[in-house]
Amino acid sequence: MRHGIKTFFFLFTLTILSGCATLTTTFRKEKTYTVAFYNVDNLFDPANDPKTADDDFTPQGEMKWDKKRYDNKLKHIKAVIESMGEKGGPAILGLAEVESRQVVQDIVNTASLRNKTYGIIHYDSPDRQGLDVALLYRPKIFKPTAQRSIPIDFPGDFRSRDILQVSGLLEGEPVTILVTHWPASNGNPKLNESRRRAAAAALRKQIDAVQKADKQARILVMGDFEDEPRSANIEQVLKATGRPNPYYADELYNAFYLSYIQGLGSYFQRGDFRMPDQIMLSKSWIDGKGLQYVRGSATIHDPEFSKFTLGKYKDTPRRTYANTLYLDGYSDHFPVYIKVQKVR
Repeated sequence: MRHGIKTFFFLFTLTILSGCATLTTTFRKEKTYTVAFYNVDNLFDPANDPKTADDDFTPQGEMKWDKKRYDNKLKHIKAVIESMGEKGGPAILGLAEVESRQVVQDIVNTASLRNKTYGIIHYDSPDRQGLDVALLYRPKIFKPTAQRSIPIDFPGDFRSRDILQVSGLLEGEPVTILVTHWPASNGNPKLNESRRRAAAAALRKQIDAVQKADKQARILVMGDFEDEPRSANIEQVLKATGRPNPYYADELYNAFYLSYIQGLGSYFQRGDFRMPDQIMLSKSWIDGKGLQYVRGSATIHDPEFSKFTLGKYKDTPRRTYANTLYLDGYSDHFPVYIKVQKVR
């Protein structure tokens, strides 16, 4: 899809990065912390919720979604989380496509994750299907101080996921985390574009508010943007680019821009990898002081056990369903993560 111009953009990006070489931070051997995002792909419990359109994901529904299948998926998600970053799983993990706080609790309650004592932040959002975003965190590392769910004013009679905003202390320093999942494509390109533009504008508004209160605020933005890094909504409305230069302080640094340019991706569609799952940072994370992004740590996490190993879809995410065919898989997305550490 984009690979015809891949080489050009790759060389262009390398030129930019080399121009910023003087900004590279020399880290001591300090402890690193993993910050991750994972779209877990339609994680419903088997019970029917009359308030949402979850009928397909019930024992009597089209997917024949029962407790056995649900429990298997929880074990799969647990295995992926545990294999991410440092031993025992990420310090901070954003989630998308979870039906309720209870399903997030069920993830945490699976055998070995229970011992990690993850905290949970979740709000029910107005999404018609009932799918939300959430945040898991390890209380010994990250201590929340404030949290809220931010609605998005979409055009027309449309409802989707809210933005989750969490403030807290990581390594004793204040951090603001924003978790989002923008509206998916539905066959109407112009309408899809306007909805994602509304989501980008709402997210940018919150970032501006945080930075107005503190120009050096450390902000982490993570989510499934349903758009790729060079889209207008991400580069122009959200102001997230692949430029790791602190001089452009109003921009976010998109840690997965280079992965995209290299033709990598977290989601496979129509014979090509796409990069809708991204983590972005305010430039205070790369100014060489305090908590810092570990350069080059952006990772698309694709352990062998979570991929198809044979055939046409070899090395792509091993999903739970192909349409209505049950595959006993993990998710149709690979998770993504970065690492951060404190410069002393």
